[in-house]
Amino acid sequence: MIVKIFGILDLLAALSFILLQWGIGEGLATFLAIYLIIKSIIFIMDFTSWIDLLAGVYLLLVIFNIHSIFSIIFILWLGQKAFFSLFV
Repeated sequence: MIVKIFGILDLLAALSFILLQWGIGEGLATFLAIYLIIKSIIFIMDFTSWIDLLAGVYLLLVIFNIHSIFSIIFILWLGQKAFFSLFV
């Protein structure tokens, strides 16, 4: 059950990267960035948690209008994690 919740939150974080391009959902994105950072600190011994930590920190930067190609990379990363958490 908790894996499904993590999958939904990862999917929302990926969607936040997309919506922030138009300035939509800063509050939700802040919550999701903090979620990604806290989750990655809890599971810090896993390599994928380091990538989640980078995604959370980068999501905070995107909230302040700092965009680059990393947005696409993190959208794909979080999207595939959400897919596998929800459907596999």
